[in-house]
Amino acid sequence: MTPKRILIVDDDPDLVLATRLVLESAGYAVDEASNGESGLARMRQTKPDLVLMDVMMAQPLDGYYTTQQIADDPALSQIPIVMVSSIAGSQYAARFPTNQLLNIREFVSKPIDPEQLLAKIKRHLK
Repeated sequence: MTPKRILIVDDDPDLVLATRLVLESAGYAVDEASNGESGLARMRQTKPDLVLMDVMMAQPLDGYYTTQQIADDPALSQIPIVMVSSIAGSQYAARFPTNQLLNIREFVSKPIDPEQLLAKIKRHLK
């Protein structure tokens, strides 16, 4: 059986490495991109089953704007997105609600709890 493919889009190499290790140990195939533009290119190339998208990268809200571009692309718009951000547990989270039009399923808070992350991914990859 082919493993599910997950794309991590985040500009923090340490977080990407740690997340990659968690996901690969759970049997997922992992790709990575360090910004929204390269994430879009990687998505078009590999068609992942799910995307973990950081909100705040080199450009503020880069991840959120990238999800808007994904939603506008018929070839990518059905890929589920889990937003990853330190704002997830803060008062600012309400400004970035989950939105089915953008296919944002939910937020995961940094620092990432591996068990919580895997549970959320599993739920969205059914």
